[in-house]
Formats: sequence, structure tokens, C-alpha cells
Amino acid sequence: MRNIVLLLLFIVVMAPSAWGDPDEEQPPHPMLDNGEFSYGSDPNLFDLVPDADPETSFDIGHVIFAYPVPYRNAGDPPPVALEAVVPVAKVMKLVAPDKALKALVNQQLHYNHAFHHEQVELVSLKQIGYRWQVVWTLFLSPGGGSGIPYRYRALVSDRGKLIPPDLYIYDAYSLSDWRESLCSNLQLNLKPKPQQKKLTQQQIEKRGRKALEKFLSTVKVTPGKKPVQFEFIDCQTVDLPMSVGADGEVKSLTVWGVNFKEVRKADAEIAEELFTVWVSEYGAVSELKLFSREW
Repeated sequence: MRNIVLLLLFIVVMAPSAWGDPDEEQPPHPMLDNGEFSYGSDPNLFDLVPDADPETSFDIGHVIFAYPVPYRNAGDPPPVALEAVVPVAKVMKLVAPDKALKALVNQQLHYNHAFHHEQVELVSLKQIGYRWQVVWTLFLSPGGGSGIPYRYRALVSDRGKLIPPDLYIYDAYSLSDWRESLCSNLQLNLKPKPQQKKLTQQQIEKRGRKALEKFLSTVKVTPGKKPVQFEFIDCQTVDLPMSVGADGEVKSLTVWGVNFKEVRKADAEIAEELFTVWVSEYGAVSELKLFSREW
């Protein structure tokens, strides 16, 4: 059971971020312009990453930040006493958003956003110990916009160790009858094995096409309906800002998108939106899932 033992709230104001101005706006990448979850959507990130902690995980644009459910492994150091927990000032320095994170947020949301403190809290987790949670609200910079703002959350252990989330890039596509959604989801922060080599565009295309073809062949077809069909459109890359190097430059991770368009009936509305099967440079293919909605 979670017990909040300290809660510090910060007043949110529409002013320049304490972390500096975000990077300049970039035109939306065509593969990031559609296919995102909306607030309260079905399916959502927990359908794609069932093991993600529902208390702390979130998505921004097409990127999922999935924190693991807290647990203790054999051999983990014991929890520290409250008076020995790393101080909040050190925590705030540790989690300060860097250029790469701000660039990733701006890329995913298509416009400049500034990080504003919302809260920092020290949480007591049963059998785990204490853990810091820091939350920022993301506002357009300069101001404007409406609706529910995005939030970014960072976690730090009681001993002052940053707890990194697992990162995923996903795509969600509503099929022509709007009763089913096809999703692809690729984990990003997996290091390739030493013997793995980057694939060519032709190899990437082949893997993406084969993955979708194989998945669709397993989908049960409702009697009286035709099976879902997609046609290949193209392959494109997107560079996702991931970290800041020792030289102060942003380092990016390149991911391939193998894009398809749904083949619809002659009298059906033309499908403008594409469905993307994500593939890493080393050939890892996104997991594909189909979700049905009940009306």
C-alpha cells in the first residue's frame, strides 16, 4: 500500500520554464502525425504494456514511458530510514529535464512545450521503502492551447538512484468499421547484441511486411465479412532524441517505420491515415495486437 509521507505542491503559472526554452519547433514527422491514444481511449498504453505500473507510467505522443511495478529483488540493499533518504534538492538536480528530453517531447507533441513543476513527493512503498516522484506539467511555450495537459514523471530511489522507464514507440490505427484497433509497439531501450548488424532498407521492409502479413493471417474473420487487407506504401526513418553526449550534443535513436494503407471497399471512405509497423535498425519488429470495441 502506498502512503504519501511528504507532498510539496508548486503553483503552476504560464511563464518560461525554469529549465530554459525548449528547442525550436519542427514540422510534424508524417509517421508521428496520427495514430496516438487520446485521453481515456480504448485501447491504451496498459493494453500494449501490461506489466507497466499504472500509478507511474504514461505516454507522450507515440512514446510510452513504462515504469515497472515496484518490487524487491533478492540481494537488493535494504530500505534506508526516513532521515537517511536522499534530500529533495539533490533529487531535483538529478531529474532536471535535459536537452534530449525536451527535444523528444517537442517532437512528439509537434510544438514547443515547457516543463513546469507540479509536485514532488516522497512515497512509502510497502516492503520497498521510500521513493521520490517528481511530476511536471507540459504547457505550450509560449502559452496557448486547451484541454488536459500532458505530464512527465521521474522517479528516484531512496538512495538517490534515478529509476529509468522502459521506452516504447507505438502506433494505433482504427480499422474501417471503427470497431477494431490495430496497434504496433516496439521497445526502444534494448541494446543490440554485439554480433548484430544494422539492416538495409530492403531487409527492414521485408521484416515489416512479413510481420504484418503473418499477424493478419491469424486474425479470425467474422462470417460475412472480408478479411482486413493492407498494401505496402513505403519505409521511412524517424530519429528519436534519447540522450546528451559528453560534447553537449543530443544523441538520437533511429527507428524505421514500415507503412501500410488499408485496402477498403470501392464505396468506402478513402483511408488517408497509415498504419506503421516499427522496426529497429537491427531488425527487432514491433509487437502487433488487435483490440475489439464493444458498443
